[in-house]
Amino acid sequence: MKKMILLIVAGIILFAFIFGMSVLWYDFFYKEPVENEPLTTIKIQLDDNNNTINEGGLIPISEDEVDNLTPYKFSLQNTSDKQSTYEVLIEDAVISDDPSFSSKELLSREQLGYQLILNGQIIKTGLLSEIENNVLDKRVIMENAINNYHLRVYVSESAINTEWQNKYYHYDIQIRTVEDNE
Repeated sequence: MKKMILLIVAGIILFAFIFGMSVLWYDFFYKEPVENEPLTTIKIQLDDNNNTINEGGLIPISEDEVDNLTPYKFSLQNTSDKQSTYEVLIEDAVISDDPSFSSKELLSREQLGYQLILNGQIIKTGLLSEIENNVLDKRVIMENAINNYHLRVYVSESAINTEWQNKYYHYDIQIRTVEDNE
């Protein structure tokens, strides 16, 4: 009887040893290292219904009239307990659903001005052609903070190329987190 109990206990110990080694083997060879897991979570709210320039901006307007345009609104919320760095990108978007639009009918970035507002304050203005690598803004967002953006894109009165009639411009806003190199 003692041999049977010892055999059962030895079997349980052997099973636990094999199971434990399997878990360690998986963690060591197959599971991604912890340093590659994101430390922060950024919640993004984009206004998908308003991703084109306001119709009032389809004619050249001055910087004084820009505030009358309806802005594209989006916000970012850092829902973690650590700060994070992010970039706001603006990408050209072609309307592929409508065959009447073609790339020849796109407004040039040299013709388009923009105004970027963060939490109620204007932080950037200029022509879209002045934006490097499509990065509208890059900043750190603190833990549990919210950044609210308003973006207005319009045909600039100061544009050298005035061939703006019967053309359009659509854009997509994308948010990309940036790894901090500390």
